Amino acid sequence: MGTHVLVHNCTVEDTELLARNNITAFWEMTWWRMLWIDTSLDTIIKNSALRMPHNLLTGRLVRRHQKIIDHGTGQIIGYARWILPEVCAPCWLEAQTPDVSEDNKRVFENQFAEASWAIRDDMPGFDDPLEQMMKRNSPTEPYINHQRKGIASLLLESGIKQAKKLNLSIFLVAIGSKALALYQKYGFDLVDQNSQDLRPWGFHDSYDTYILLKR
Repeated sequence: MGTHVLVHNCTVEDTELLARNNITAFWEMTWWRMLWIDTSLDTIIKNSALRMPHNLLTGRLVRRHQKIIDHGTGQIIGYARWILPEVCAPCWLEAQTPDVSEDNKRVFENQFAEASWAIRDDMPGFDDPLEQMMKRNSPTEPYINHQRKGIASLLLESGIKQAKKLNLSIFLVAIGSKALALYQKYGFDLVDQNSQDLRPWGFHDSYDTYILLKR
């Protein structure tokens, strides 16, 4: 039996472990590291943890958050966020972040506002090609939007199962060839792609984005 277990929701108590998992996963990607000038990984994780409770509670009527925990260490080693269409707000409630008091919400809003999240500002329009692809290919029918950080298979299988139950498509952005290969393995269709050269910003790499859809 494996030591990884899928947990069907995330709570505000998961803040620090989620921040470490998510930011560490992002840090492996050149395009993301280059957004931070003279800022250490630990500093970004610390500030992400301050922002995390507010992020988990934002849009909670339609957003669903899942995590994977390593039983041996107690660490969160995978995370996924799913955004349902509004018509499905009463569904999949086991993956909804539990609500908190209004006082706690104000505390989390202040934490979010006070956290340092200053990425470099000399890259205007960097994400324009991706945003244009998303607008160009967004399904006209209701769909689930998906983002993940960390170990993938259990999270993806759970989301696909839920999408089938709700008779919804899954629409997402994959970044990098490894992510593309994973989603295609699970039957996602590649509908658009773009590659941006990072050498103008001093990095010998590319920012490869893919739009995928599973009906």
